[in-house]
Amino acid sequence: MLELEDVGRALGPRRRLGPVSLTVSAGEVLALLGPNGAGKTSLLHLASGLAKPTIGAVRLAGRALSDYTTAELAAHRAVLEQQAQLPPRYSVREVVAGGACRQRHADEARLEAILQRSGAAPLAERLTDTLSGGEAQRVLLARACYQLAASDRAERYLLLDEPTAALDIGAADALFADVAALARRDGIGVLAVVHDLNLALRHADRVALIDDGRCVAVGPTDEVMRAERLEAVYGVRLAELVHPDETSWRAFIPLRR
Repeated sequence: MLELEDVGRALGPRRRLGPVSLTVSAGEVLALLGPNGAGKTSLLHLASGLAKPTIGAVRLAGRALSDYTTAELAAHRAVLEQQAQLPPRYSVREVVAGGACRQRHADEARLEAILQRSGAAPLAERLTDTLSGGEAQRVLLARACYQLAASDRAERYLLLDEPTAALDIGAADALFADVAALARRDGIGVLAVVHDLNLALRHADRVALIDDGRCVAVGPTDEVMRAERLEAVYGVRLAELVHPDETSWRAFIPLRR
């Protein structure tokens, strides 16, 4: 389990994150929701070890995150940051294969499987300079997935910061569906910063609603994502749509004031 226990840190002279407590279990997708500037990315950085909390503790597999070496951490968790970029003049296959550079269990068959599952196989021989923003995001996700696939650790986690920012509506939904399938098939825990409410509603098992550096709600997606709660956090009126034939299908759209 990935555990954040009362973590927090300063985000500026007058802004602070935390204390926040969250857990991510193997095989589940936990989405971090909240308005811009709420602290979602900062919280993801604490969970990944990219930043250190000034209060509280982060534990992975029962061990303090700060006790892991860089190589050990790479075997347990992969991170796809919001502003991640691909190196120029490399083939997609080379970039994805580089995800396993610290692992001893990489192999060609596993690489091909990850390329197929991530939708990056048709791009494998392309140079990174020729990719669109959406294609590059697919490749970055494939590299992160290959990093975890090459690990022999029982507990593995994928941490994503707005992974669909460069994708159109269909590609975004397909990518999140792939991430959710990966989590359930391989027992990988996923923690993802998400801006699209409907993507979280469709694909996350649980959501944590972050507002002004605090976690104001966390729990099963259907329970937390209610119009009145989201309206209070986002400061916008929302219409909640329900499909006439599918009672479990819901969606939110913003309304004019």
